[in-house]
Amino acid sequence: MPPAAPKPAFPGPDPLRRIALVLVAALITLLFLGMIRSFLIPLFMAAIVAELCRPLFRRIRNMLGGRRNPAAAATVLLIMVLVILPVIFVATIAAQQALALSRSIVSIVNTVTENAVDIDLPPWFPYRDNLGDLGPDIAGKVGDIVTALARYTVSTLSQVTRGTALFFLDTFTFLYALFFFLQMRTPVMKQILRYTGLAAATQRKIAERAVSVSRATIKGTLVIGVVQGLLGGLGFYAAGLDAPTFWGVVMGIVSIIPGIGPSLVLAIGVIYLAAIGATGAAIGLGLWAGLVVTTVDNILRPILVGRDTQMHDILILVSTFGGLGMFGAVGLVLGPVMAGLFVTIWSTLSESMMQRAPPPAPPAGD
Repeated sequence: MPPAAPKPAFPGPDPLRRIALVLVAALITLLFLGMIRSFLIPLFMAAIVAELCRPLFRRIRNMLGGRRNPAAAATVLLIMVLVILPVIFVATIAAQQALALSRSIVSIVNTVTENAVDIDLPPWFPYRDNLGDLGPDIAGKVGDIVTALARYTVSTLSQVTRGTALFFLDTFTFLYALFFFLQMRTPVMKQILRYTGLAAATQRKIAERAVSVSRATIKGTLVIGVVQGLLGGLGFYAAGLDAPTFWGVVMGIVSIIPGIGPSLVLAIGVIYLAAIGATGAAIGLGLWAGLVVTTVDNILRPILVGRDTQMHDILILVSTFGGLGMFGAVGLVLGPVMAGLFVTIWSTLSESMMQRAPPPAPPAGD
């Protein structure tokens, strides 16, 4: 009689307890994240800003004799005065100007088209005789495009300046979390990575590279975009164009487009000034755009970015616009940061796999 087949071993109590612990932890985590999901964005922003402002916090702490609470309070106050309040002020003005511009843009485009049609074109110019009929259609299409852009900007900027309890609650959460994140001796990201089970060296590499990529991306896109938008808006204001703050915000956003940046908006302004007969203002704006606005990128980027790891321009472009679409105005920061984390995780995973892969076998005959 053949021996009976051995019965499959049933897992002991220890593996079952571990599985139960993992399931309970996952369930509680999902419930907790669902409960605080409306606060995740301000908390995430506070963690990013705390890491970027840590050198400033350390300087203030040293000036105050090593006292962490007053140093954190002073750092938060500086951020409010130098960043948050100016952003709200500029966003309010830009939203108002965008709304006014959306109401009058069709008449402006009609004026440009009528002046353009009156130009005496050479006989060889294609469709020379039909330009008069095409003028109203061109004006309507261009007006629709610019109006849609203006309304989208209004809806995006209104998220920054909306006078609701949710906005003030998010702002309070951001500032409150920033106050405590700055005082942490171990950054929040490193504390979270401790629970992943990764090796200590891998945790350190992910944290350092994520901070480096995020810092380079924010400095290389957000700061330079703000500078170019400010300079472009000043140029529009000096040239006498309407809604300079709105167009400055637009130039700051499109500055992330490699090879184009604010040049496209500035060129439209120059063409408009030339079409209405303001030749001097058009020449002045063109010189300001070519000599100052478009060249400041080449000057500031090496200074701001330095040795930090930079992402590819295409990834910066899609992540910024994707962040705007998903998160609204804060997506200008969150989008590139999420892309930086994406690049960091996959780069670390690739390096880890390359280290574990066996060396290639030598060629036959060696």
